Amino acid sequence: MALLSEPEIRARAQKRAAAGRISVEEALTRVARSRRDRYDIFLSQTIRDAEIVLGVYDLLTEAGYAVFCDWIEAPLRDRHEVSPANAAFVRAVMGICDTLLFIDGPGAAQSLWMCWELGWFDGGRGPVAILPVTENEGQSYYYGREFLSLYPYVDLDSGGRLRVVRPPVTSPSGITVFESANWTDFENWKSGPADRMRPRAWGGWRG
Repeated sequence: MALLSEPEIRARAQKRAAAGRISVEEALTRVARSRRDRYDIFLSQTIRDAEIVLGVYDLLTEAGYAVFCDWIEAPLRDRHEVSPANAAFVRAVMGICDTLLFIDGPGAAQSLWMCWELGWFDGGRGPVAILPVTENEGQSYYYGREFLSLYPYVDLDSGGRLRVVRPPVTSPSGITVFESANWTDFENWKSGPADRMRPRAWGGWRG
């Protein structure tokens, strides 16, 4: 079991771009933008991580999931502009997505939109999970920064399939507990209640 790593995700993006003898940025603009009535996944991401986003998008769509990534399938005129019109557009699209995956990559902390998307989807829609992309290959566990630790995270099982993992719970004294059952396959999580695989509160314990 392992988290997605930057080297393998970047290699996947580069391979896709190289197949068409184009840059990663151009490969992103050529991805099919046919709109669907419904999506399995809303991909919360930042243009700062373009290569990582392309690699993740390629991984998820190859696995058979319908994925909405706004500047791939329906790019906004100005992704950096925070406006009522842009917010309404993003809300409308999130409303037809079953789940939200938040790519925790190098640029996520600087994004204007990602935290807002996660909060809206969490409160108004359905299951939310973090999709960490780590610097090192073979990393087994993810310890989310700040509020990201309140959500389950996605990794790959031994067969390369997506699974959703309940994050560990840490007490105020620093003791860490891995709760059971601490993972489920993505399809099971996707069709379950919004709070499935989130860390549970036990008395004085906190996430």
